[in-house]
Amino acid sequence: MLIQMIFNPNSGHGRGEKKYPEILKKFRDAGHTVIPHRTLYRSHASEIIQQLNLYETDAILSVGGDGTEYEVVNGVMNNPGKKIPPIGIIPVGTGNSLAKDFNMYSMDDGIKAVLQKRTRIIDVLSFITNNKKYYFVNNMGFGFVADVSKNAEPLKKIGNSAYAITVVTETFKLNTHKLKLNIDGKIHTHDEALFCYFCNSVTVGGNMLISPNSVMDDGVMEILVMDKVTRRELLGLFPKIYKGTHIDHPAITIYQGKHIIAETDPEKFCNPEGEVFGVTPLEVELLPKTLEFFYLEK
Repeated sequence: MLIQMIFNPNSGHGRGEKKYPEILKKFRDAGHTVIPHRTLYRSHASEIIQQLNLYETDAILSVGGDGTEYEVVNGVMNNPGKKIPPIGIIPVGTGNSLAKDFNMYSMDDGIKAVLQKRTRIIDVLSFITNNKKYYFVNNMGFGFVADVSKNAEPLKKIGNSAYAITVVTETFKLNTHKLKLNIDGKIHTHDEALFCYFCNSVTVGGNMLISPNSVMDDGVMEILVMDKVTRRELLGLFPKIYKGTHIDHPAITIYQGKHIIAETDPEKFCNPEGEVFGVTPLEVELLPKTLEFFYLEK
């Protein structure tokens, strides 16, 4: 295979830089031609891939975390060519949420998945913010969940517990917003929404099962809305996210849909794949069976 390897040296607090030579060697030792590309700044991965000749590429590797994968996805979706090769995730980031939905829990799992050449075609979600279109394949939210992502960023050096710590600190603020959702032409309103999440897969924040019933190739997204609860209730609910049982709480409503327009008052910023990016209002649309990813069987 001819492999284009996009690696983020800063992922996992330098783990990408440390592990890159080992990853490169394993693929070359297996007989593959690998062209490495080092990212130097935010969105660089997208810029690199938009300029690649994907017709001559057999696989694209995203060596990093969820943020690197987000940039890779946007790069291939905006590449001028019509061919999109399979994408492999080599998880060396902090959370690596999407990799877990492909049954990959380590760097070696990601390498093994690509070498086995087993792939799965999944849905992609597009979103329009400020009149420009972007893409994600995992999850995106706004409200409390985006506040957590934003404020956990400086704490990521301590690992996945950064999210847990930030959930506690954000609970004391407990900011709500008015929410209007147009889901496939049907209007739903929430006067005191705590957060809204658009889900294509199960895992977020490393190992939180935010949408336990989501399936990445079923042709629909889940829209999870949580209305205002007391601080005590929220803190009591938080541990249940790790088992996916939080969805049974009466303050949580789950919708399904393919095309959503979301409006909030006040304006809220978003967190596609854990990246703090974009603001409401949003238009989110499901693109069925659009991208092919390497995965491991359970």
